[in-house]
Amino acid sequence: PFPDRDDFDLYALLEPAREIGGDFYDFFMIDDEHLGVVIGDVSGKGVPAALFMAVTRTFLKALWREEHAPGTTLARLNNELARDNDSSMFGTLFCAIIHLDTGVCRYASGGHNPPFIVHDDRRVSQVPRVKGTAIGVFPGLQFTEGEFTLARGDALFLYTDGVTEAM
Repeated sequence: PFPDRDDFDLYALLEPAREIGGDFYDFFMIDDEHLGVVIGDVSGKGVPAALFMAVTRTFLKALWREEHAPGTTLARLNNELARDNDSSMFGTLFCAIIHLDTGVCRYASGGHNPPFIVHDDRRVSQVPRVKGTAIGVFPGLQFTEGEFTLARGDALFLYTDGVTEAM
């Protein structure tokens, strides 16, 4: 996706359980030095989940143009999604901003499965959990930020419950 960049690689796979679903991921350059990554899972299946997911992605990208703090971004996203949410849909979300020069990764979680770091020496560690609940249900929630550093050769492995619940 970024042919002019040789300082990182991205790989992704999305296989919905049905024709269409609510799992999603996205990544984009926030500026020349920062990569934004997000993975999420919306409650339910089918068209309603896909629509809620599309709204979530749209709001998130718009908010990240203004705000670069993952915790604040999730709080604002949650408020937007909770407003007039008569269907009581919700989602889980993990979002991070990675400083490409230093490997420092700031992140927040809206109740999403904690990612793993696959270290260059093949050790695997879980990203420390931070306080945050599913988004879109109640306005006014706060989301704690965490931070870790990716070393050269490390990989950040993000996933949804489709991996842990696969039969």
